[in-house]
Amino acid sequence: MRYLRILFSAAALLFAASCIENDVPYPTVELKIANVEGQGFTVSGISLVNRTVTLALDEKTDIRKVSIDKVTFDTDTSNPMMNDREKFTDQIRTSQPLTGEFDLRSPLYVTLSLYQDYQWTIRAEQQIERSFTVVGQIGSTEIDTENRTATVLVAEGTDLKAITVSSLKLGPADITDYSPTAEELSATGFETVRLVDVTCHGITERWMLHVETTNEKIGIREIDLWHNTAVITAVVTPEEYRDAEIQYRLKGTDEWLATQKGALNESNIFTAAVAPEWTSLTNEAGIPVKRLVNTKGIYAGKTYEIRLLIAGEQTSITEYQIPAGDTIPDSGMEDPALSCFTMRNENAEFWASGNNTFAEKLCTQGTFNGMGGSHCAMLKAASPAIVDLAAGNLMSGIFYKDGLTTGVVEFGQPYNWTARPTGMKVKYHATLGIVNASKHAGAPIGKGDPDKARIFVAIIDWNARHRVASGTKAPTGTWDPAATTATDEGKLIAYGSLFIDKSTEGDRMTEVTLPLNFYDSEAARPTGKYGIIISCSTSAYGDFMVGCTTNVLYVDDFEWVY
Repeated sequence: MRYLRILFSAAALLFAASCIENDVPYPTVELKIANVEGQGFTVSGISLVNRTVTLALDEKTDIRKVSIDKVTFDTDTSNPMMNDREKFTDQIRTSQPLTGEFDLRSPLYVTLSLYQDYQWTIRAEQQIERSFTVVGQIGSTEIDTENRTATVLVAEGTDLKAITVSSLKLGPADITDYSPTAEELSATGFETVRLVDVTCHGITERWMLHVETTNEKIGIREIDLWHNTAVITAVVTPEEYRDAEIQYRLKGTDEWLATQKGALNESNIFTAAVAPEWTSLTNEAGIPVKRLVNTKGIYAGKTYEIRLLIAGEQTSITEYQIPAGDTIPDSGMEDPALSCFTMRNENAEFWASGNNTFAEKLCTQGTFNGMGGSHCAMLKAASPAIVDLAAGNLMSGIFYKDGLTTGVVEFGQPYNWTARPTGMKVKYHATLGIVNASKHAGAPIGKGDPDKARIFVAIIDWNARHRVASGTKAPTGTWDPAATTATDEGKLIAYGSLFIDKSTEGDRMTEVTLPLNFYDSEAARPTGKYGIIISCSTSAYGDFMVGCTTNVLYVDDFEWVY
């Protein structure tokens, strides 16, 4: 009996063991696409929030045959023991191959799998510069890409049978065929709408070209919002031309401004140029800079009045609304999933912070009186055990740890500039104290001095991000956009800077404009990989671990001023 009891007990134990569930949880390892490499495109954005990669295709790239050579993965893990990223990225599985040729007229959907599944999207955008102009044209061309129409205006009484096409580009340069050609269109005129077959990459699209008459005598033909210039056209007779003048003004202002008068052509059209005006200054570092005078020139989002004078008498006047300018991504800090509010800033889409395991709340979503919307960013200094100070911070770039005691900020994010601003507005409220931490040499202030917070913005044309490392060792890569016109990564086109040297009065945010100081007033629109930096810090010299450990800075509503 004793033997039977032993056998029964052993069987019971085996049965119980077989019923034990394997409830050890899998680690949470978030999977993401870090980069896409290939031919005929650049990566214009990676959204960790929407899990979307956007490819900006070159004009000549066939969107049906986009060649992807390599896709790089990365992980974000909530388990601090799992810091070997390479180990995990090597194990990531994809629901379909991600290298080869792809038709990106529709997005490419892929599932990344390890312990959990994550749905990602790769999509393409393609901008094609199009034009259709004719000799004697008044104002600009209206191009409707959705309906494939292009319309130009000419003066009333113009012979539509004798229209000369001066430019025709409705597809990628050099690889597009037109039937009929610009020369054939000019030979037969525009008494009726003209149909043009535009063929590229074996695909033909049919466009409709309209030339219409108007009794308007004045209009804006060309606008360059990066250089703040415009070309205005007017219809006059040769007799009137000698005493003709075009003036413009910002709607709502009193002063009419002169334009630079151009020649009269055979179609009785003369042109006038509008250009910006600059004020020359020398900044605190002794470097010459210039600022735009925003009443002179053409600026995004503004409405202008334009008039034609003959011998000092107004004969025609019109109004023109300039297209809106650029926006700053997530400028209102309303999205709680922004990288800057987390500790996942290695591949931040735009806003990043230095949040880390030693100082988790250097940047969090907050609220403060006077903010726009429902939220703002709250930057709060800390004093981790391993360093004297961690300044609260928010910047456009990325952040990561390099070893246990070094934090790295890489400044710079991609940005598609279309309009040149005169400054940047921002709302802020600061509570500042006396410097009580001073670890490294190099800062112009020290213990016992009033601390300063700082906000700055820079227009850059860089091919790499600028790396600044700080921690227990002396910082490396420290820089000041107000003290240098270029770094190893490329040139600085402009910067705006605000040192906040005392606590904000009252209990509401205050709005301030940072004027942009231009090092290069003639610079072309940035074409480098990185085009913008915005940085906010509770201690201006936090890289040196110099500042007050109790500072707080609220920021919100970043906006370009035109």
